[in-house]
Amino acid sequence: MEKGLTISGEYLVKQTRNLRHLELEEGAVLKAPEGKFVTLLVDGIGRQPKPGVYNGDIQLVVADTYHMLPHGLMRPFHRSEDFHAALVIDNGKIVEEKEVPQLFQGGTVTDTYAQDFSLQSDEENFNGIIVAGDSKYAISNAQIYLEGHGYNDFLGAGAGIQAIDNAYVQINDSNINLNGVTRCAIHCGGNATIEVNDCNIINESPDDPEWMGDFSWGIGVTGTNRLVQLADNGTVYYNRCYLKTNGWGVFSIDGCDDVARVYVTDCVVDLSGPRAHGYGTFCIGDRNTVIIDGSDFHVNGYTMLVRSMMDGAAKAEIINGSHITGNRFAVMCIGDCSTPVRLADSSFDTGKSTIVVKGSSSDIEVENCDITAGNGVILQLQDNDECGMDYDASKVPDREDVYVEGRDLGEITPEDVTLTLIDDELEGNIFNSTTNLHMEKEGRKGGMGNPKTFGGLFAAPPGAENPLEAPPAGAMDDPDAPRDEINYEKKLRGPKNLGVALVGTTLKGQISSASASYREGVEWIDEYNRLELSNITQKAAPTINNGVIVTVDTDSTWFVHGTNYLTKLTLGEHALVLAPDGRKLSFQVGGKETRLEQGKTYEGRIVLKAE
Repeated sequence: MEKGLTISGEYLVKQTRNLRHLELEEGAVLKAPEGKFVTLLVDGIGRQPKPGVYNGDIQLVVADTYHMLPHGLMRPFHRSEDFHAALVIDNGKIVEEKEVPQLFQGGTVTDTYAQDFSLQSDEENFNGIIVAGDSKYAISNAQIYLEGHGYNDFLGAGAGIQAIDNAYVQINDSNINLNGVTRCAIHCGGNATIEVNDCNIINESPDDPEWMGDFSWGIGVTGTNRLVQLADNGTVYYNRCYLKTNGWGVFSIDGCDDVARVYVTDCVVDLSGPRAHGYGTFCIGDRNTVIIDGSDFHVNGYTMLVRSMMDGAAKAEIINGSHITGNRFAVMCIGDCSTPVRLADSSFDTGKSTIVVKGSSSDIEVENCDITAGNGVILQLQDNDECGMDYDASKVPDREDVYVEGRDLGEITPEDVTLTLIDDELEGNIFNSTTNLHMEKEGRKGGMGNPKTFGGLFAAPPGAENPLEAPPAGAMDDPDAPRDEINYEKKLRGPKNLGVALVGTTLKGQISSASASYREGVEWIDEYNRLELSNITQKAAPTINNGVIVTVDTDSTWFVHGTNYLTKLTLGEHALVLAPDGRKLSFQVGGKETRLEQGKTYEGRIVLKAE
């Protein structure tokens, strides 16, 4: 062991060195030979090389980088990156020249499993374990603690554990604790599968003011990280886990090829904190599946975001005794193309509306659920107030909607929204305030926010190269090339008809077309007041372009509250439409008082009122 070393300026570490004393002066930079990296360890803990004096068991470990080919959202941009990792498993074998075994304290690490170890580092953008190729690997009783920022969570740079290619990884009874911006705890990509059992996964990231300008402000998220990440055709199972973050997402999907799947079962999930507003899960892509099963979610923002881009090909469910709480909404569908969203046998207690739908054609089913909405609204169907990622601000409409000649207000088309309530006993309102005003037409064009917050999409880490290379087969060659569904979102904007079906259900509340208003004084919504997005007040109002079609089946009862404006009403043979005790029911069709009869359908300008 060498006694000591003082470094000023750039210093090439050619091979691993063991020291008792190390001093890094201002401006000192540790360099490794080409294709390699150097890691500083002090008493077995990885350290970010910063100016200062280090004493103890000091090691400068030199290892080969792991070249991560483009995958996920990086493939269209041909973006690859050289990773620094503690352990790389490739095709069932440890890649010895790419590992830093000195970081594993205690336990056993083999070609097929790692158990009973501790891995700690505050080196930025440093990966814990990478499993690649046709590998099967088990990680048990691991204690992984990583601090410092990541630079590209789209690729999994800085992840605690990562699986790609055709790898299968099982993680059991472990603690994975990160503290850093844009750095995920677990990353799954390629065709890999990860099963996570009985683990604690946490990222309480520090404040970073640059992140308030992130490109995703348009869906109302804040915070500085996504806790776990899924890309390509990966599949993940989280069973009996505790997941906590103050970031802008917990279970993230980004950059999928065809099918990505997330199964969350018997988990406790918490996204909270004074800077946190985001999503618990995000069903985004073409054919993806996201299922929350028997889990407790507390989310500042949205427990589930839904944004599928192909007709009915995705699947989003909250089922089997899940308990959902939060300060805003439970589910938000935005730019979604006919995803079947199913809520069943679960409870929802939110600060605002339970479900928000905008710019979508979603089909929503709620079966045997308990719902408590802070503003009394079960479903808030509204205009899409997100203009797009290349806008700086959305303008709140200052003009009135006008009927579109020829628009059919009595039928549901594939571009409309449906809500089916099955075997429910609910109290709350269902409103449709969509218009033909198209907020995106008056939005203020701009950029995509601060590139530093784009997870490394544009810029490489400081001092690193950003090689461009041909993407793997199947990737887009031109990032600007149109997708088959290029017009899907434009098609989904504008006025919607809402179809509401009561099946074996008792509902106490309003079902109506509505007006919508933002808070007084809000004229524009941008990244600085982004939480005004979706933050509307709806009130029942005469229909203009926003038809409401209601079916009450023979086993259902609707206790009508207030005034309701409909365009079509169908009643089953024994359906009940009643006023609350002490009130009288008034029913008009086309301005004429009409007798309401079971087994009939009424169409036109319908006003149903409890007086």
